[in-house]
Amino acid sequence: MLRLVSAVPAAAEPVTLAEAKQHLVVIHDADDTLILAYIAAAREVVEQQTGYALVAATYDWTPGLPGWAELPIEPGSVDSAQGDLPVRFTTVPGAPPAALRAAILLKVGDLYANREVTVQGLTENPAFDRLTFPYRRFRP
Repeated sequence: MLRLVSAVPAAAEPVTLAEAKQHLVVIHDADDTLILAYIAAAREVVEQQTGYALVAATYDWTPGLPGWAELPIEPGSVDSAQGDLPVRFTTVPGAPPAALRAAILLKVGDLYANREVTVQGLTENPAFDRLTFPYRRFRP
């Protein structure tokens, strides 16, 4: 299980509000707070699905198997003593790859266009599924 302990404020996001608004073709300021929330949500999903750190954050992680070899999100440095559970680690991101920045913009566009849990013609919004999937617990 992976749990976020602390993260850098939104000013450190790999995609800026101006870049997201340009991508969305939004010229007003009425939705700025909403768009900033979508940027953070999109970045979190991209990090969890790729395992690539995009902002500095501290996590507590309990590996599923003993003798874990790598962190679930990298690059990072382990802060806890060897053998301690949960493992506390801090991500140390470098420059974000262009492909992951583009993925964040695409996810922000999807979230902005599909703001409701249900979409006409569908029983559930696919964006909702994609956002919650990394957090779902699968039980045997």
